[in-house]
Amino acid sequence: MATETVNDKERRILKEAQDRLKLAIDDDSENRKLAFEDLDFIDGNQWPADLKARRATRPCLVLNKMPIFIDQVIGDQRMNRPSIKVIPVDSVSDPAVAKLLGGWIKHVQQISKSDIAVDHSFEHAVACGYGAMRVVTRYSSDSAFEQEAYVEKINNALAVYWGPHAEYDCSDAMYCFVISDMDREEFKTKYKEEPAPFNTGDSQFIEGWATKSTVRVCEYFVKEPVTKTIHRLADGRVVETLGVGDISTKTRKVQSYNIIWYLLSANKIHETRQWVGKKYIPIIPVWGKELVVGGKRKVRGLIRHAKDAQRMYNFWSSADTEVVALQPKIPYILTPKQIDGHEAQWNNMQNENYPYLLVNFDERAPGWPHREAPPQASSAMVERIQSTDQEMRDLVGLQKASLGMQSNERSGVAIRERKKEGDIGTFSFIDNLSRSIEHLGRILIDIAPGLLDTERIVRLGLENGEFDFDAVNVSIRDEMTGEYKVLNDLSVGTYDIVVTVGPSFDTQRTEARTAMTEFIQFYPNAAPLIGDLYAKAMDWPGAEDFAERLVYLLPPEIRAKMAAEKARKAGEAPPVAQEAQQSPEQQAAAQEADLKLQEAQVGLQEAQVKLEQERVKLEQMKQETELLAAQSKENIKKLVDEIVVEALKPTTSPPATGV
Repeated sequence: MATETVNDKERRILKEAQDRLKLAIDDDSENRKLAFEDLDFIDGNQWPADLKARRATRPCLVLNKMPIFIDQVIGDQRMNRPSIKVIPVDSVSDPAVAKLLGGWIKHVQQISKSDIAVDHSFEHAVACGYGAMRVVTRYSSDSAFEQEAYVEKINNALAVYWGPHAEYDCSDAMYCFVISDMDREEFKTKYKEEPAPFNTGDSQFIEGWATKSTVRVCEYFVKEPVTKTIHRLADGRVVETLGVGDISTKTRKVQSYNIIWYLLSANKIHETRQWVGKKYIPIIPVWGKELVVGGKRKVRGLIRHAKDAQRMYNFWSSADTEVVALQPKIPYILTPKQIDGHEAQWNNMQNENYPYLLVNFDERAPGWPHREAPPQASSAMVERIQSTDQEMRDLVGLQKASLGMQSNERSGVAIRERKKEGDIGTFSFIDNLSRSIEHLGRILIDIAPGLLDTERIVRLGLENGEFDFDAVNVSIRDEMTGEYKVLNDLSVGTYDIVVTVGPSFDTQRTEARTAMTEFIQFYPNAAPLIGDLYAKAMDWPGAEDFAERLVYLLPPEIRAKMAAEKARKAGEAPPVAQEAQQSPEQQAAAQEADLKLQEAQVGLQEAQVKLEQERVKLEQMKQETELLAAQSKENIKKLVDEIVVEALKPTTSPPATGV
């Protein structure tokens, strides 16, 4: 078989990319056309061009309510952000490594300001059904060899095209495109070469790869299958390469991938790199709502089915405005003789506030100049404005209570239930975002062993926005066996992602502070055990220093555990246990302290149960009070009606009539 030359390989890759992109565009063209129309509609282009042209100078109002509905769903998402938690999966996975990976992912999110990418992709998924973000790697500084991962937004999610896939998150797709059309002069400046000519007659240029004014530049991710050999070692670890002293107990070949990234235009590959991960293309789609019709996948956002109601609302509002605007412009009915010599005053009466108008008497036209009655607004027109306003809310699933507006509901329970219905109706968007965040977490776990591949101290993000440090790939000597082992080896074990959705850390901190205050009131003996945590939850200056001092008041056993955890994170051997060096009296005192700690923990649990029971009782009482208040209002209304009826009865009997 002849060896493929460099030029032959480049031509093959270019042809493959062009064919695959054409298939991807053709397969999803209808969805993207509708998605673009949705975005254009939200932007305010809500009148059909032909209808607007026919109306000429007549009012064409756009009272755009679509952003209000979208902003409500976006606001709910920003108040309840998805959070990533890493969990160990197999027997050789280390819970400590899982916690470290979770902290590293939080660090990546912090340095990336990933909320920007998440919010941008979610907003577009709600608006038109398509959102996207990506993971990239860059060197941490100009003088470093270590790379950092970053989460970035993709401005135009409609420029992302996927190969055939079965999984919701496209994790099984074999290729993906991110395209952009550049100005030809901009292309020459950036790549220092001439763009592909337009007049070659090749079919590729008809498909949009090159036009008279633009050149398509395309990122092309492709998975290339490879076969690798893995070994199971005596200690349960699974590795690809045997180290010194490693003994393989089992060997087998597995199918894996190399993920290659190409930057190409119509006739040239400009850059080629291998992605650090082995499983996933680092593009994360965020979808709106999906429906399969006749085997064809349909994607939409929140407002697609409400567009006609919005158009009707604009039409009837424009018609009502037109009627009202015409009323002061009703012309006068008069004869030429009546204004003879006074034409200037009458012609300028719309611009000046004259105290009187001069008129000549005309015997052939008795009476004075007058206006005909202006057109009156139709009650049906007003009703249609109100009904289309309600239809928009019905179609998007957000009623007045969900939007913070006054509605028919009066009791707190009724308002909460109606708002809950709106939240449920739009929760699918937030749930879809959680699936995308889960895929983001898996991509970061996939690249972690490749990025953190040497002995180093890594920065870990914390929930409160602060950070910590821990060591990875550190070789330490076991004091008991004398053997060396690798601390926090990221290449060992399998880890997965769990995503939870809930309030932000600041909200959780406020709730925790309130709960701890109530808890200490129910069980004052808990204060010495959680005093440092209670102080950390405070917002006043010096709270952290206050908490550090309170640590010294904790029982010795708790302080010892905290010291051991701190040493482990620093890559140091944990402090040697001192029980053997203690006297019998010291051991007895330690046992007694341990017993008291256990009793305190039991007391804490009992107090927590009592606190929860009291909360349930209070909630029940609150609901019963609201119900009684509503019933009382109804009873009072009935009583007033009865009094009014009684008062209106005649005081004397009517005269009797004869038979």
